[in-house]
Amino acid sequence: MGAKRPLGEILLAMGVVDRAQLRLGLVHHYEVHVPLGRALVREGVCTEADVLRGLAAQAGVDAVDLDHEPLDRALTSLVPARIARQYRVIPLRIEQRDEREVLHLALPAPVSLEAVDDVRAISGKARVEPHLAADSALTRALGTMYGIHEAADFTAPSEAATAPESPLLLYGWPPVTAVLISRALARHRIPSRTATPLEVLHTRASDIVIAPIQAMEGLLAGEVRIAGGLIVHGSSDDEGFERALRLGARGFLANPRDEELLLRAVRRVLQRQRDPEPRAPGLR
Repeated sequence: MGAKRPLGEILLAMGVVDRAQLRLGLVHHYEVHVPLGRALVREGVCTEADVLRGLAAQAGVDAVDLDHEPLDRALTSLVPARIARQYRVIPLRIEQRDEREVLHLALPAPVSLEAVDDVRAISGKARVEPHLAADSALTRALGTMYGIHEAADFTAPSEAATAPESPLLLYGWPPVTAVLISRALARHRIPSRTATPLEVLHTRASDIVIAPIQAMEGLLAGEVRIAGGLIVHGSSDDEGFERALRLGARGFLANPRDEELLLRAVRRVLQRQRDPEPRAPGLR
């Protein structure tokens, strides 16, 4: 078998995502260690159905919408609950083809040859044809067909939807550092919260983002600018300042744990955002 074409390239070619959206999904994928498709759905840049079409194209099989597929409980005699639960598979239908019966089977990505082989052996059907189905739809179908109830795998976007509003966003920090920064700001009655990549890309002009320079370079890759004011942490040498300028940063922190420097940078950017007079871009 040859190397699979990357899912991101497939979704780009299908027009499901653009490069900025794909980069956002990749950041989530590497930060949270979830599959790229799930990361894209969580970030709200595409739907589970879009990802399923891409995965089906990648695997060279058809996708099936289980929520609109008639389910036949009689087929559970061919695929017992033990196998259905183990591989999360659903028997769809029997088709007569070339004097052979073909069992069509819904299963999750990636296609498991072991699952197909086991279903072939236990069902007695010489040919089993796999179809990719969405995780959430498989969960519902397992409940309907077998009475197997489990939590859905795909998490809908928007953990941040219920987060309290705050104009100061912390992005890309290790948890301990984020807590220390947040506490330092809170002592001066400046509210802050941790932000997702999607929130950073969709900041308002009144927002301020505080992030390590590497995190912002990974998110923006020199092609995107955010509306909010950006304060970055990096090395205080010429290269560090040049990198910050390329990102459009308005503030620079050599040491984010230095409370005085942190407050000075935040207040400077707040003042610049309130200042109606235009100023030349760059760090100040």
